[in-house]
Amino acid sequence: MDRSALPDTPAAPNTVKLFGSFHLGEFELALPIDALQEVVTFPGTIVKIPDAPEHVLGLFNLRGMLIPIVHLGRFLGLPDSTDNSEARIALVISGQARLGLLFDRIGEMLKLATNEVVPSRHDSESLVLIESAFLFDDRILQVLSASALARLPGLPQLLNSDVLQQAHQRRMTYGNRHKAISFQSGGRQMAVPMKAIQEIIRLPELKHSVLGNERCLGWLELRGRPVPVVDFACFLGLKSHGAEPTNGEDGEDPRRVFVLRKGDAYLGLLVDNVGSIVAYLDTQLLPMPTIRGEEGLFAGCISCPDSGMDDLLMVNAPALLEAPFMTDIIQGHRDLYLVADSEQREVENRCQRIRETWITFRLDRLMGLRIEQLREVVDYDATLVRPPGAPPYVRGVLNLRQALIMVVDLRIHYSMDEAENLANSKILIVEHCGHKYGLVVDALENIVSIDTTDKLRIPLLVTNQLNTPLQQDLLEFIELPDNTTAMLMDSRPLMVRLTHTDVLQGEAVN
Repeated sequence: MDRSALPDTPAAPNTVKLFGSFHLGEFELALPIDALQEVVTFPGTIVKIPDAPEHVLGLFNLRGMLIPIVHLGRFLGLPDSTDNSEARIALVISGQARLGLLFDRIGEMLKLATNEVVPSRHDSESLVLIESAFLFDDRILQVLSASALARLPGLPQLLNSDVLQQAHQRRMTYGNRHKAISFQSGGRQMAVPMKAIQEIIRLPELKHSVLGNERCLGWLELRGRPVPVVDFACFLGLKSHGAEPTNGEDGEDPRRVFVLRKGDAYLGLLVDNVGSIVAYLDTQLLPMPTIRGEEGLFAGCISCPDSGMDDLLMVNAPALLEAPFMTDIIQGHRDLYLVADSEQREVENRCQRIRETWITFRLDRLMGLRIEQLREVVDYDATLVRPPGAPPYVRGVLNLRQALIMVVDLRIHYSMDEAENLANSKILIVEHCGHKYGLVVDALENIVSIDTTDKLRIPLLVTNQLNTPLQQDLLEFIELPDNTTAMLMDSRPLMVRLTHTDVLQGEAVN
């Protein structure tokens, strides 16, 4: 992903964004929740569009609106999936445009601070589908741009103002439109209003709870807060798999934990799988008879004939959180497992501190470079030819999309031993004052998110043993969670030296 240097201005620490994640082949992609209208199953009837490109499957009718369906995998050159049993259509909104994106299956709903989302910046108005990315549970998710998706080639622009006006009139007549997340638990199809959900996460390894029983399977920690996890099917007296691992057809556990909030405490509901994002009107929420033992737990039933899904029981989240068992479990775990007040304040302070994303690499030792200083990463090109008269550290000139980039061997520049094998080497593309450079490193390691307060100055005793360029470029280090130490590199002094060398060489030639 193309990146350019960004100012070191932190985002507002308390601002959060919600994302829905989806799977497409081997990729895990995300969309901002405010760009999603709803998610529906694959429609039974699709009208093909004459002369449309292969990635435009056709149009389908959603409550009187014609929605084009895009096979994003085909547009990206991915092979078609052989199993469409979990395929979903995500309805994306961009201005007045609407389009449906075909995904293999739905993922999670994630809440992130804005400073954890790394934006992509591009030099032109070309079609760029990825607007940002973020790291979550050691997975890198790329965020799709709704505006770019609406400009995909061959996509019909259906901006029928009459239809939109009719939709507005229907809302005025039948009530506001709401969103809910559908799921299955114990063989029953249900939904929870999206506004009641804090986030949806994969089922982690749960911690043992002294309050645990067949309904409460244990607890997990979410940003310093204990979250008791209740088997929702068991709570309702339905058939349950309990805590035993369950693997789907792709080998992944489809179960998810819906995290709900009650005051300053949390509750996790374990469900069998997540279905879709469902949009419904006030008048679609139909009353239902009271079920013994479930009094007040369901707000009604919503019918989804246009989506092809079964009718859904709508969970009454406030009533569920006030159920005696849930209240006791929430309060009991808060009293038992919430960290002490002083420790909790420290956790909250850490949440408000500035975090930075770094990419770590090997260069005789483990080093890190801020991801904002990185444009992109490419494989080492063994055909590089060193130009005559170039400094010894210049490996050659790389032709990258019609741009000539000087490639620097950092080992030679820092007076290290030359690498014996460049098979795993990578070239980090960086930029300074309009000049791009490629930095050869031994190998890439990981992408890590660090707290700025955890960075430490390199002791003078250590820096005195480094040569002058390294003393200028390595000023700090950090201890990583796996007990390894990474030297944090600032590429700006390096690029200033390289740019100065370029200018001097140009004057010498002239």
